[in-house]
Amino acid sequence: MSMPLVRRQSPPLRPAEVRAGLVVGVAAVSTAAVLVRVADAPGLALAFWRCFGGAVALAPFAVRALRGGVRVDGPQRRRLAASGLFLGAHFGLWISSLSFTTVASSSVLVSMSPLFVGLGAALFLREPPSRRTWAGIGLAAAGAVAIGAADLAGAPLGGRALLGDAMAFAGAAVIAGYLLIGRASRSRLPVSVYAAIVYGFAAAALLAVCAVAGVPLWGYDGRTWLAIAGLIVGPQLLGHTVFNHLLSALPATTVAVVVLAEPLGAGLLAWMLLAELPTPGFALGAPLVLAGVFLAAAGGRPVRAVDPR
Repeated sequence: MSMPLVRRQSPPLRPAEVRAGLVVGVAAVSTAAVLVRVADAPGLALAFWRCFGGAVALAPFAVRALRGGVRVDGPQRRRLAASGLFLGAHFGLWISSLSFTTVASSSVLVSMSPLFVGLGAALFLREPPSRRTWAGIGLAAAGAVAIGAADLAGAPLGGRALLGDAMAFAGAAVIAGYLLIGRASRSRLPVSVYAAIVYGFAAAALLAVCAVAGVPLWGYDGRTWLAIAGLIVGPQLLGHTVFNHLLSALPATTVAVVVLAEPLGAGLLAWMLLAELPTPGFALGAPLVLAGVFLAAAGGRPVRAVDPR
């Protein structure tokens, strides 16, 4: 999933445009997990190319905005760099998790990021969660335990699935840093400038990790390169950018709740295209996780963000 952090000034959207944008955005981000599965490449390499491709695609628009008078000062650059590090860690963890656990479990667990944002806001921004937020956190935690326990007990992918669950869960936690920095900075940069810089820092961090770990970035087959292109054009640009644009017409909480349809879409695509059925624990835990995130989002402060997947 992906969470934009800034509102962009734009002409008012008509209701039909808003509805179409929601459908396109959810459909685009729902393809991310399946595209990762189709690609025959390490998760870290896919994370790098996704961030790098997004930065390159947005660079011309960012340059035009900067030439038009937009300025990025030193403190802003430091915040953007920190955001990029968190975003790179998120993509690296979540994409890698799909090598170990099911698409459905990974997609639901990584959707828990709003809960970590609420906890982080309480710890670092002194914004105590409401009772509804605490109730949502409790529900989602119970659902996550149910999914993990079933995988540990011998779900179809075996004990390895628990590692994938943990990586997806960690991916949800680290993306909270990306979101909280954006909230704390109260940045008013255009979306193109913000995203291009953050994606650039994320790509640089992932490139360094790939170099140290010896992860190959080249030599893939044609199907893998097509999947990488799909990740950039679909989830990254159509999904992330459309949701950013919708923040000019809808409350951020509304967008965040609508994005909860993404795990359902991802699970459906995995079943249709990969013949991958959810685990028994998923049937019990997923409704609890999604209900918890919905309750927390509805009862918390507005979060200027939408899941980055």
